[in-house]
Amino acid sequence: MAKYIPIDLGFEHYTKLDDHLNAKEYSKILAEMSSGKYEPVPYSEALQLYDEKKLVIPDKVRVIWVHDMERPSDNYIAREMAEMEQSFGFRTSYNIRVVCTATQELRDELQGLLDLGHELQYQYEDLVIAQGDLEKARESFRGNFAALRKLYPGIRYCYAHGVFLSGYNSIDIFRENGVWKTELLQQCGIDHPYGELYRFCGQLKNELGEKYKSAGESRCIGGDEFVAVMRQCKPGDVLYFLQHPTWWYSRYDFDRIKAALRGGAFF
Repeated sequence: MAKYIPIDLGFEHYTKLDDHLNAKEYSKILAEMSSGKYEPVPYSEALQLYDEKKLVIPDKVRVIWVHDMERPSDNYIAREMAEMEQSFGFRTSYNIRVVCTATQELRDELQGLLDLGHELQYQYEDLVIAQGDLEKARESFRGNFAALRKLYPGIRYCYAHGVFLSGYNSIDIFRENGVWKTELLQQCGIDHPYGELYRFCGQLKNELGEKYKSAGESRCIGGDEFVAVMRQCKPGDVLYFLQHPTWWYSRYDFDRIKAALRGGAFF
């Protein structure tokens, strides 16, 4: 497995021991999701339903519900998210970076998400690790993916980590001369042609047009903004629904986060 571990990993993780999820804000999403209008599924189930031509529901909004875990210190927040979701009867996907498995403690915490009924998938950044070398990046992906599957056999699919300031587009490891190559995905260990989530979302957008919707922190900060996007959806829509636990700490002021993200170069 590639060594891509911040030097201050242990200290950063320790400093988050007293942090908690902003449950009041997150409960707004869970309450809306429980209204009967929506039918949420994790990523792997969405792919299965797509293959069976059952993803779109004429009388409900289908939700593909995923989370990107950016830092190991987010494990505590992710666990509280997962517990709240499970208490409402929801199963979701948590996309993990290699760094999230750097220690046994971290690996045990991720197992806790599985024990709650959720799933893990690989949030990859191998082209950044390889500094743009495509062959090294593919080799890195194969090694990391195999190592993650050894830890968590249920991992089958992947999602590109957007390291925006790196200058590299992670998904390029599955392209040749800018053209997507499914065989490259297969060579890296992914057995479904849409087993890369960005690719899957692009396919859904092409097929569904305006019936495909998305919500994430690039446009939504806090429960109210997520709920507003949800309520704009209509029966028959498919909503790609993404949260990053890193933005949901109880000590964060959502108005300040909005100002920082929307006034800067993050999105």
